Amino acid sequence: MVSASSVAAPYRGVFAEPALRRLALADICARLPQGMVSITLLLVAAQHASMTVAGLVVAGYTLGQAVTAPVRGRLADRRGLVPAAVLCGSGYVLALAALLASSLARAPAGLLIGCAALAGLVNPPLSPGMRSLWSAQATAGLRQAAFALDAAVFDLAYITGPVLASALATGIVPAAALAVMLALTAAAIVTIGRGQPRPPQPGSHPARPHPLRSAALRRLLVSAALANVALTATEVALTAYARHHHALWASGPLLAEISVGSILGSLVIGARGHRLPRLLLGYTGGLVLLTAAGLYAPLVAVAAPVAGLCLGPTLAALFSQAASTAPAGSGTETQSWINSIMNGGAAAGAALAGLASGRPILALALAATAAAAATLAAIVTRPTSTPRPNIKEKKGL
Repeated sequence: MVSASSVAAPYRGVFAEPALRRLALADICARLPQGMVSITLLLVAAQHASMTVAGLVVAGYTLGQAVTAPVRGRLADRRGLVPAAVLCGSGYVLALAALLASSLARAPAGLLIGCAALAGLVNPPLSPGMRSLWSAQATAGLRQAAFALDAAVFDLAYITGPVLASALATGIVPAAALAVMLALTAAAIVTIGRGQPRPPQPGSHPARPHPLRSAALRRLLVSAALANVALTATEVALTAYARHHHALWASGPLLAEISVGSILGSLVIGARGHRLPRLLLGYTGGLVLLTAAGLYAPLVAVAAPVAGLCLGPTLAALFSQAASTAPAGSGTETQSWINSIMNGGAAAGAALAGLASGRPILALALAATAAAAATLAAIVTRPTSTPRPNIKEKKGL
């Protein structure tokens, strides 16, 4: 029996340290825009364009992020996270302002998509940077709790972010959602900057091995991609399931239930340091249960939060393990490779589930199969050696 005090203990340790409390605040400011961005871009573009064009705007942004994520991560490792985020953020603001202006001017679809893709290309590397900072600044005993907290905040952002963005966009104007998103991003950069040492000077970096030279990381990327295939396929499959049963309104609550289960799992299970294969096995079992529940519709609402229980802890373990395999001074770039490969997995999962959406149970089964494949890939990943001391990791940030 797990007591509440034993669950809360590692989080009390995290919040007892001023530097980690500051990181937690920055994490909230950095993650909430991630939950807002898709619906914000969609509504900005749809002011005077079709939903098809608006969808392509979001796709262009996502593709832009995936293409340059490792490059932006390497820039953060070499120049410091805050200087890299400020540099990228300047272009990010200009690209999104151009998107808004183009939308209001009823510009051609190609210009809207191009502006969104440019924004994705220069998106500040805060997501991988935050995970690199958690790894560098949390002691070994608190690191897993820090990653579990990050995973919970990530899930919470994807519940509250769309609600906040849509309320601002429809209650005021889409530009208001864009402004809040950018203000939160700026607040994250400022909060991180207040607690960081002086950035490394240009030309002061020794040669660093490329993260992909690590065999352990390459195997981990396979598990990460397959896990995100399962996650995105589940989202598409549940939406198709709700539509098949003439209850499309239920798709949002069902996806929210998975996120709630994921948050609960992150906070209760994630900090306990379970191995990745075991967590992926639990995630696979949850998706198998969800698939079986699909045979009798009322059970889907019961199975959805159970399907999410091991999702958050799995993501926390993936990011924590990536941090432990990162070459010295390449923490942010390593996390960026995880981001990039997971974006690719998301695209593949959406495509596969979309092809099977006429038979939603089959689409759910595909998601469970992808999770099982991720489990098998994780089994062949050997544990890494003891992580390097934090002081060495900090020198690369």
